[in-house]
Parts: sequence; C-alpha cells; structure tokens
Amino acid sequence: MGPGTHPWRLTAAAALLPLLLSPAHARAPKGPNAHRPEADCRLCHTADAATLRSDPAKARTLIFPDLEARCASCHAGEGPSHKTGVRPRGSVPPDLPLSSDGLITCGTCHFIHGESNRANAFERIDNRRGQLCLTCHKLSELQ
Repeated sequence: MGPGTHPWRLTAAAALLPLLLSPAHARAPKGPNAHRPEADCRLCHTADAATLRSDPAKARTLIFPDLEARCASCHAGEGPSHKTGVRPRGSVPPDLPLSSDGLITCGTCHFIHGESNRANAFERIDNRRGQLCLTCHKLSELQ
C-alpha cells in the first residue's frame, strides 16, 4: 500500500469491482435514447420541449409518475443499481437531487439529460472508486 492510500478505499474498490465488471453491466440499453438533447421530451415529461424550456423549474414537476419504470424499460439489467422510490435513511447532499416527494430516483445518482461527466457513465459523482456510493453510505453497508 503506497503513501496516501487508505485501506477502506481499496476495500470499497474490491467490493464494487465484481459488480461493475459483471456481464449485466455491459449490456446496452434498449429503446429510444431519451438522453440526447434532440430526443422527444415526452418520453419522460408530460409537456413538449418548448414548454419545458420556458420554465426549467416547473419542468422538474412535469414528469410522468411512472418515470422509474420508463428508465427500466431501456436500462433494466444493465448492472448493479440502487433501489428507487424509497426514502433515504440519512442525509443526501444537494448535488444528488431527490424527487419532489423526497424519494431516491434514477436521477438522484445519474444525470438524465446526457450531461458531460468525467466518468462518462451519467453518474453525478465519479464512482470509479466508489465515491458516489460512499457519499451516502458507509463502507460497511456496501459489503
């Protein structure tokens, strides 16, 4: 172990690595790509693009109630995933947004609109070393 290397980071990486390398994680999504800027907003929203762009704050509320099922229709079986539609047990930082009802959604951990990120995995926080998971969870919860 080199200087500055923390044993818990190595343990977290070792615990998460088999999940990230599983064949299920490598499957490509099915269906239309709703994440492109020119995609049909009505795949997820109850309003058209012009309406959504005119009031971005309101756009967050104009979402189909079955959004998580819509995500799963393309992304089911892609790999390890957090349970959605549940209340977090602890505090969640503001850069991991909850639904208007305070529930964990796909959008809590993942960018939805194709935003650029360092890990290139739509993750709001780079999770290559488990940092996304460790933002809300203790390492002992993940083992």
